[in-house]
Amino acid sequence: MENNGKRGSDGRIPVGVVGTGGMGGMHAHCLHRKVAGARVAAVSDVDADRAGKVARECGGAAVFGDAVEMIRDERVEAVVIASPDPTHAELVLECLRLGKPVLCEKPLATSPEEALGIVEAEVEAGQKLVQVGFMRRYDPQHVDVKNVAASGDIGEPVLFKGWHRNAQIPPGVDSEWVVINAAIHDLDSARWMLDAEVEEVFVRGLNTTGSPEGEFDLQLIQLTFADGRLATIEVNVDAGFGYEVGVEVVGVNGTAHTAPPSGATVRLNRGFTQKVDGDWLDRFEPAYTIELQEWVESIDGGRPPTPDAWDGYASLVVAGACIASIRSGNPEGVAVPEKPALYEKEGSVAR
Repeated sequence: MENNGKRGSDGRIPVGVVGTGGMGGMHAHCLHRKVAGARVAAVSDVDADRAGKVARECGGAAVFGDAVEMIRDERVEAVVIASPDPTHAELVLECLRLGKPVLCEKPLATSPEEALGIVEAEVEAGQKLVQVGFMRRYDPQHVDVKNVAASGDIGEPVLFKGWHRNAQIPPGVDSEWVVINAAIHDLDSARWMLDAEVEEVFVRGLNTTGSPEGEFDLQLIQLTFADGRLATIEVNVDAGFGYEVGVEVVGVNGTAHTAPPSGATVRLNRGFTQKVDGDWLDRFEPAYTIELQEWVESIDGGRPPTPDAWDGYASLVVAGACIASIRSGNPEGVAVPEKPALYEKEGSVAR
């Protein structure tokens, strides 16, 4: 079925947003207020009151209770998916069937097998339409480190270090959630910064909260890449003090790391302090805006999206090996198949 989305006289791309909770509402408001070249044409959510409120705040967008019905609506040309994780794969496949560009929040699916189905569908269609919400690739601090690493100024990059600290662990989550919903950002960052695929993982963890479930809220992940280079990632989803994410790339001649927080340093009472971000939106709000703006421009300009479905799939394969390592207590191999030619084009690991 062809994409029958209709743009208005202003030429803006009509976007449908699936999910109007914290993440979906943020995307809708960002599209409405900050992103040029697009407008919120429709929103969908099982919570009609919440969807109606976001729709009114975004210029009177159409409201749907069924996400598939919204995706199929001719007034929607492109789709942002920010609904619960188990819905992602089915909705992305519906967008592919209709030939509509889609930005899907991470994770792309709930398993590597589901994500591989998306890759295979996209390869069969012969066109990259899926972008995955690894927004750190649009964070100016991360981009600066990537550019230095790629420039050769620090010599060949040989080690990636990442740290990811959340203030408080959500209730009822387990060790697998920490990998799939938190660490997967860091796994993608490591692949992106070193421009390589992971060959082996080893994960050790601790339960620091004393919860009866015994989940590993603190995880130390070691990665070995296919070319022998290394990475370490600290994920602490109950750090207590606030939200902090950073990376360092170590080269043979030097290192590059993300800049410290830019707030004022206060010296007072024989000490000095600097504010720490409270949550993910405090830290990455600019990255989400840039991500959406570049996604809209890629649609308008006919450029392939990035990071793409392969990045979403490959990161899930690594995440699956991390979960296997937690269960076994041993290093686990990562079996990433050969990348289809479609993803060798601009828009894969390179960005």
